[in-house]
Amino acid sequence: MNEQFAEEARPAQRLDALLSPRSIAVIGASPRPDTPGHDTLRQLARIGYAGKIIPVNPKYEEIAGLRCVPNLAALDEAPDHAVIAVNNDIVEAAVGEAAARGIKAATIFASCYLENDTSPKLVDRLRRETQRSGMSIVGANCMGFYNMAHRVAASWFPIEDLPSGPIAFVSHSGAVFAAFLGLDQRLGFSLAVSAGQELTTTVADYLDYALDLEETRVAALFLETIRDPKGFERALEKARARTVPVVAIKVGRTSQSARLAESHSGAIAGNDAAYQALFDRYGVIRVRDVDELAATATLLSSPKRYVSGGLAAITDSGGARGLLIDLAEDEKVQFADIGKATQKILSERLDYGLEPVNPLDAWGSGRDYVGVYRDCLNALMADPATGIGMFLFDIGLEDHLSCGFVDACIEVATASEKLVFVATNFGKLPRTGLANRLREAGIPLIDGVGPALRAVRHLMNMKSFAVASAYGERSGAMSEVASHWNKMLTRPSGGFVDEATGYRLLSDWGMNTLRYETVDSAQALSEALDGFTLPVVLKTAVPGILHKSDVGGVRVGLPDRAAVESAYSDMATRLGPQALLMEMAPKGVELIVGGLVDPQFGPIVMIGAGGVMVELFKDVTFVLAPASRDEIRAAISRLKASAILTGFRGSEAVDLEAVVDAIQSFAQLVADLSDSITGIEINPLLATSKGCIPLDVLVTLKR
Repeated sequence: MNEQFAEEARPAQRLDALLSPRSIAVIGASPRPDTPGHDTLRQLARIGYAGKIIPVNPKYEEIAGLRCVPNLAALDEAPDHAVIAVNNDIVEAAVGEAAARGIKAATIFASCYLENDTSPKLVDRLRRETQRSGMSIVGANCMGFYNMAHRVAASWFPIEDLPSGPIAFVSHSGAVFAAFLGLDQRLGFSLAVSAGQELTTTVADYLDYALDLEETRVAALFLETIRDPKGFERALEKARARTVPVVAIKVGRTSQSARLAESHSGAIAGNDAAYQALFDRYGVIRVRDVDELAATATLLSSPKRYVSGGLAAITDSGGARGLLIDLAEDEKVQFADIGKATQKILSERLDYGLEPVNPLDAWGSGRDYVGVYRDCLNALMADPATGIGMFLFDIGLEDHLSCGFVDACIEVATASEKLVFVATNFGKLPRTGLANRLREAGIPLIDGVGPALRAVRHLMNMKSFAVASAYGERSGAMSEVASHWNKMLTRPSGGFVDEATGYRLLSDWGMNTLRYETVDSAQALSEALDGFTLPVVLKTAVPGILHKSDVGGVRVGLPDRAAVESAYSDMATRLGPQALLMEMAPKGVELIVGGLVDPQFGPIVMIGAGGVMVELFKDVTFVLAPASRDEIRAAISRLKASAILTGFRGSEAVDLEAVVDAIQSFAQLVADLSDSITGIEINPLLATSKGCIPLDVLVTLKR
């Protein structure tokens, strides 16, 4: 539902009238081909809908052999669902008529944009009416839906073949919806929805419903936005609990609002950061393009699940094998390290000069090629190191060679408990009867080596659904410390707190800080120095200076009193008298942690390589806050800089558990203060072999 309904429970059964209705009225039904009112009736017939169909149009008494009524008032009983297949100028009247008749669900194809519209706009008027009447809507501005599991269609899109299958697909793109359903019959769907404007019903609702369909084995999503964040999180949790993997494209990686760009975290994160953190928490497989979405969903829809092990591949070309090896290196896909017993079997079947290796080029003289490929692929699949098998060849023609390869592949795949699939070198091949044979045998076929390898990588990297990670959960009761700070942080009139206050804040959440003293005169500096061991650090503490090093406001390693006093005199003259005297930090690895409050998904934490490296390389990752130790460890492992933490080329390894402790405390702080701050950043967070120390802190308050 929309934001105002986000807190409501929404059992999947609530959508029965919308997605599996017993009766459907088609408002705007027409006998004219190539019109929404005609093609909707046609698609209902094609899918084999067994419920009652009622054409509604005052111009006709009968359409497509069905009795037509002039309006909904003429019906003795209200249908479950109304398909509103009319133009924008009469959509509002049609929705009003359906609501007055007590119809509880509808699909709206029209864009619902009117030239010279009044305020509120038509979309807002429709949303208000449907919320008032309790009507559930698919759309507006959509292509409808196909519920293959229940053989229901509410769409005008002319798909000839409508195979059922294990993929639940929800798309904010009508073009991608049409491509998935219309261009490739290998993709079988339990449910496919073109979500459109989501007047009342959102991706969260459709996903929740699809997860209750017995046929659904994988969910594929094309997302522009999430209008019900909490409902979407609940649906992802349900998917995890039911071991249904979710694959998603999320488009629209735009910059976050200017107020967050006051810190490195805000400038780097953008709106996309919260989505990535959400996906990481719930194990959503994020893909880059439609080919990768289709390929990954295809592999995941197989009843044979990948468990563990490397990729075994067999090809009919040495050159194709070379390219496969190069691309696998790019995609970080590991080939199975086959054993000597497997190599012996391969040697006995291969022609002279062919190496018994994985990946395997098995094409020699062509003698008994079907038997050679069958036996070699069988041996590769039987090897304990193999987790998944790929037969790489181009299935473009109905020639004897391709037929033989398909025969061999089907025989091996039928006998093996492991997943075997076919991939092509070239993605622009014509569909043939051989492709249908593979589909009927339950063998995935993927166009192109790149999408195939990326899909394999996703399978290999997919987190286990069997044991859900213990995420951090925000406590309902606010601690006394958090309550104190929330009250305190609402008092200042400025947008930031001074650094000393920031250090006290971190200390109250259990983070160790270096010794520091605030000074505002040469005399105060001299007195403070008595308690420090030289060398020391001097930093400006003048309000409003956010990035101190940019203005010469940080001096490190000052060796004696004279150097400290000289540095202070210079800063006081140029910037102002307020300064922070600090003990020197030990050597270590610089990280950055930044906390932001996303308007949709709430508090998130950015973790990355610190200092100036964060701006140069943007080596960052994100977690929702609060976060579990496992989530934080996984996030750190995704950083390119993670190798430095464990001791790179002889350097001393840092205390990784201390880093995890510090970031977990920081994540809890961000969650606890999310009502008072827009952001908080520690840069750098110094990781050493003996602990973890925040060196610079910036806190941005809500204005």
